[in-house]
Amino acid sequence: MKLTKTLALALLGTSFAPLAMASSLNVMLYHHVDDHTPHSTSTRWDDFIAQLDHFEEQGYQVLDLADAIKQLQAGQALPEKSVALTFDDAFVSVCERAYPELKRRGMPFTVFVATDPIDKGYQNYCSWEQLRELADDGVVIANHTMDHDYMVRDAFTNEAWFEQAKANVEGAQQRIKQQLGSAPMLFAYPYGEYNDQLKAWIAEQGYIAFGQQSGSIGETSDWQALPRFNAAGNYASVSSLRLKFTARPLALDYSALPDPLTQQRQPLLSVELQPSSEAHYPHLQCYLNGQALELNWHSPLHFDVTPPEALGNGRHRVNCTAPHRNGSPYYWLSQQWLVVDEQ
Repeated sequence: MKLTKTLALALLGTSFAPLAMASSLNVMLYHHVDDHTPHSTSTRWDDFIAQLDHFEEQGYQVLDLADAIKQLQAGQALPEKSVALTFDDAFVSVCERAYPELKRRGMPFTVFVATDPIDKGYQNYCSWEQLRELADDGVVIANHTMDHDYMVRDAFTNEAWFEQAKANVEGAQQRIKQQLGSAPMLFAYPYGEYNDQLKAWIAEQGYIAFGQQSGSIGETSDWQALPRFNAAGNYASVSSLRLKFTARPLALDYSALPDPLTQQRQPLLSVELQPSSEAHYPHLQCYLNGQALELNWHSPLHFDVTPPEALGNGRHRVNCTAPHRNGSPYYWLSQQWLVVDEQ
């Protein structure tokens, strides 16, 4: 029997046994570091410097991405304030501006490379020579497909989509190995778009993979659908990122979340939380594209939420957060929906 919202929230005040939580990692996502490139994917230079200054002033540890993920998978603790820095696409501003500054500060980072633009010598992208210099200096250069095309949007209509997607990943991995000598088993989905079938294949190949949904990484994360916080555009200022720098993952089995690719116009997000002595579930809130949503509680730890109106084609994100029982930090979950036409 469904619980009313009032009853559910009252029951959520019941004591639960504390859950032993692993340390968490917050990964920042950048594209351009430039004042004159598209706003939504650009971090202005002053904002970028302010972010790096904040990390140093507040005692954050900027960690190597792959090493930090391995520690979390093994249940090993990370420093309390841990972040990792990632750049998608290998735009030229990363090689020419971000890299020298990060090198000066001794901060590791990862660049996810779409190989076709590099091979074709597009002016707005790093060259292989530049990427080789970064790699020789310890920067991790990883897979972002060959062509940076949409990978799963025609999965319901194109029988060949899966073979094409696999070839796109394998081809990029081979090009990185050819140019740089080796390629890590790290992958970032273009536009953060994937479905369960592609994710399962990525897991079979042994990749750790990243989307573009928001959130923090912890021991119960889905290792082929890891979240990252956008640190560009309207989200580039330190003030807008403060809660994200300190975020922690909501306690749940992230591999149980629904397939983000859907033909439903009002897709259902059903969440089974795990008990927590830290996150204050009665104050959990969810938002769709910035608008507050009504939660439907089925039990003290199980809720679902649907869009109040039909969604249009494309990407939409449901972000859910709950404060710590003392007010901060915030515990985070993000589900990206990719809505496509029904046939």
